[in-house]
Parts: sequence; C-alpha cells; structure tokens
Amino acid sequence: MRLRGQILIASILLTVLPLVLVMWLVRDNVGRRFAELDTRRVEDQIRLTRQDLDRQSTHLVTLLDALAEQLREDNRFRLAISGQRPDLMDYTIDYAARAMSLMDLDLLLIQDAQGKVLSSGHFRGAFGLDEPTLPRLLSHVTSGQALVPARSPEGPFLALVRTRTVELGGGTYHLTAGLSLDAAHLRSLGRDPDLGVMIHWPGGAVASDLELAARFGPDTRAEEIAMRLQREGLIVRSAELPLITAEGHGSALLLVVHDQGFMRGLLHGLNVRLAWVLAVAMAVSVAMAFFFSQRISRPLRHLAVQTEQLDLDNLDARFTSTRRDEVGHLTRLLGRMTSRLRDSVGRLRAAEHKATLGEVARQVNHDIRNGLTPLRHVLRHLGEVAESDPQQLGEVFGQRRKTLDEGLGYLEDLAAHYARLSPSRNVQPCRLAEIVDQSLLALQAAEGVALENKLGTNLPAVMADPVSLRRIFDNLVRNALESLPGGQGTISVNGFLEEDPLLEETRIMVEVSDTGEGIAEENLADIFQDFFTTRSQGTGLGLSNVRRLAADCGAQVRVASQVGQGTTFTLSFPVSGMS
Repeated sequence: MRLRGQILIASILLTVLPLVLVMWLVRDNVGRRFAELDTRRVEDQIRLTRQDLDRQSTHLVTLLDALAEQLREDNRFRLAISGQRPDLMDYTIDYAARAMSLMDLDLLLIQDAQGKVLSSGHFRGAFGLDEPTLPRLLSHVTSGQALVPARSPEGPFLALVRTRTVELGGGTYHLTAGLSLDAAHLRSLGRDPDLGVMIHWPGGAVASDLELAARFGPDTRAEEIAMRLQREGLIVRSAELPLITAEGHGSALLLVVHDQGFMRGLLHGLNVRLAWVLAVAMAVSVAMAFFFSQRISRPLRHLAVQTEQLDLDNLDARFTSTRRDEVGHLTRLLGRMTSRLRDSVGRLRAAEHKATLGEVARQVNHDIRNGLTPLRHVLRHLGEVAESDPQQLGEVFGQRRKTLDEGLGYLEDLAAHYARLSPSRNVQPCRLAEIVDQSLLALQAAEGVALENKLGTNLPAVMADPVSLRRIFDNLVRNALESLPGGQGTISVNGFLEEDPLLEETRIMVEVSDTGEGIAEENLADIFQDFFTTRSQGTGLGLSNVRRLAADCGAQVRVASQVGQGTTFTLSFPVSGMS
C-alpha cells in the first residue's frame, strides 16, 4: 500500500475510532442511566402503592371503629337482632347499605357469631346466608387486611377488606368493611401516569390499564405474567398480597409495569444524532487526511522517481530542496550521499582492479607453495642420501620418484586450472582413502609426528574433482602440522557413514584431527574468512580455500577446537549412490 493510502487510513482510524468509542460510552451510559431511573420509578411506585393500601386499610379500621360505636348506640338495631321487634327486620337488612353509603365504602357486611349474614350493603340478597369462613380467615391474616373477591348486583369486584368484632346485648357480631380495587382506584394509587398497576389473582385481574388486564386470562399463573412482560422489554416489579377466597388463604400479585418505549425512542433519537456527528467527523477527517497525505506524499514521490534513476553508472541526479521539514532534510541528505558516491566510485573502480590482481596473486602463491613443499622434501631427502650414502641414491630415488611425479602433476593441474578464468572441474568418483594417502605421503613429517589414515576402503565414492579434494586435505593436514607444539603429536584422518545431525540425512563424515595447540574460541567464527590468520607468515587463505573447495564438492566443513587439546575439522560429503 502506498504511503498516501496509509496516511489516509491512519488519519481516519485515529479520528473515527476514538470518536466511536466516546459515542458508544455516552450511548451506553445514557441508556444505563435511563434504565436505572425507570427501574427506580417502578420500585418507588410499588412501594407507594403498598403504602396507599396500608393507609386505606387503616382508614377502614377507623370506619369500623366508628360503625361499632354507632351500633352500640342504636337501640332499634339491638332490638331487631335480639328478636324483640320483628317489625324492625327491614331496618336491620338495610342498615349496612345506609352505613356503607354514608362511609363511602364499597363493601359492608354484618354477621352474627355463627357467620349468618344480618345485613349486606353491597349485595342485599346475601341476607340470611351463612358465610362463617370470611371473619375466621381474616382474623388469621397477620396484617389484618386482605383482598377478597366479592360480588354486587353490578358484577364481581375485588375489595380490600378489614374486619372487627363488636359486643351487642351479650352477643358477638362481626363487622367487615372494604373498598373496591377497580381500574379507577388503581389509577388513583399510581403517582406516575407512565406506570401501570395491576393486581392478579386466581380467577381474575384488575389493572389501571384495561388493555394490560385483558392480556392475561384468569388461569394465567402469576410468575408467568412477570416473565412474559419482562421478555417484552418491560420493567416489572411485583409483591404478594394476602388473598381470601372460598378455598381459604391465598395470595394475589401486585405488579407495577413500565413500558420502555419512551426511553427507546429517546435512545433512538440520540443514536441518529450521534450517527450524524460521526458521518460529519468522518467526512472532515477524510478531507483533511487527503489534503495532508497529498502534501506529504508528493515530494516523496518526486524523490522516489529521482532515486530510481540512480545507478553506479549514472550518478548525475541532483537532490535539492528548500523545505525545512524531514522531507527537505532527506532530500539534502540524498544529495550529499550521491556526491560522495560519485567521488567514491572512481576510487573504488581503481582499487577493484588492484585488489583483484592481488587476490589472485596471493591465491596462486599459496597453492604453488603447497605443491612445491612435497618436492622440496623429496629433494632434501635425496641430498641427505647423496651425502651420507651415495650408493643408496638410486634406490631412494626410485622410491620417491612417484612423489616427485605426483607433485609435478599437481602443479601442472594447478596451472591448467588457473589458465582458465572460470575453470571447469573434472568431477569423477573419488576414493577418499586414496586421496588422503597421497596427501599424507607427500607431506614428510618430522620424527615424533604420527600421520594416521583411518579411512576405510568400504566408504562410498565421492563425486568430486580429485584435485579439489587433494587441495582440501593438503591444507587441513598442513595446518594441523603447524599447530603441533614442538613438532610432536598425532594427526589422524577418520571417516564413517552416518546421519549428519545438522542436515538430518545420511552423509559421508570425514574428521581431520590433531593434538595441537587448538584455536581460541573468539577466533572460531573467523577462521574461514579470507585473509584471517594468527601467524605472522600466514596468508589467511588456506581455510577460506578449504571452505570454497568443499562447497564445490557439495560438502560442508565445520570446526571444533579446545585450546591446549587440539582441533577437529569435519567434512560432510553427500552420498553419491556409488559403492
């Protein structure tokens, strides 16, 4: 992706992401606060509704006390219920209706000790009926108040009732008063018009909102009502109220419900406004990012075009700028760098020619010295024999003639190699044991030095140039001889066929080990580098040649050494498949 695109994307992300995060936090916080406020409103409403019911229950107690006092002072009522004045029976039957009207009650019932109805204000036809359970059940309610399903000529209704007993003429009578809990009554209990109040009991329901009451049938369980309302997204709080029915004690459910539609509407409006703010912010961000990306990327594109034209053969480009920012600094830096490159290229090309000639000369010198060494040893040996025992000179010469021929052949092969700029290698199957024998035979070691060739003849042949292999072992054995302290020690060449732990494949592993001085740990990483040497007369090319020649043969060379105990060079050759 181009820099301009990256700047555009980064600018938009840096602008929009924080804004989106802030908007989400604001939206979430507002929604949570609204939900908390609505929940608190519902909880306050159910608490106030119960307080209102308690207050009305206390008012009923006051009215019953007043009614009891009135009955004690009413001689006609006492005469009628005692049976002394049968003509006052109608007075007794209508008594509850008159008192209920005066006290603004919706239910009033006067019963004797056995539960026989003497007067019923809400349903005159109940006179003479036996309903002993109502006073008894009410007396066992802890709070003294309960909800009672009742009936009137207009139909059934739910009443909040209280009861008390009164002693008249030596008899005990039960007074029960109640207030109807209809939709209008529940609406009057509600302090908040947005909240719905409902009372549900087995067999019926009444609510401040008629639609709310109609949604649930008389057989719907109370816990199911709350769950269904909550699933619809309404806030619901409930409380149980004592209920008395013909079956005995039960409970009714008082629910306060709030529809969050208004809150959802507010949040939707907030979302729309936040979306507009986000859209405007994105538009402004894109416009500003495009402007600044153009301003930044234009000079960089110009620099890119100029630098694409740079080459060691073409350093004529001029980089100039009057800008004071990083782009201007980069332009001037490129200008100074190009100027230095122009000055350096000339010097580099002149030095390159000299360096190449010097490198080749050192390489040729090193390889020729390796080839001359065995010849020098043979000639010195022949000279010693000529001085000490001339008669044996012919025999010794015959023994060492093969070494002279091989040394001369080695030098001739070297000459053929260097005669070509890129010499081709004579790759053929080579027996490592034979190559090592030739190398050890050519190097006449001093007394006290043991040269051991432990390579078995059963090792597979290696596909390589025999001259390259000979040069590898010549260099490694010569380095080993030079490392022996006092010219005393052992040099051994051992080989085996096994899995290379680094390459994880079966290879021909050859180890050239000595008991010499060893190599310091800090030098191990550099010994294969060109011109690295720790000897004053060394060229630093022997081991670098070993590494290159080994690579030509498809081999890897590694070293392990410990100061004072010796060094082991390991050559890992590929298996050619030939036996």
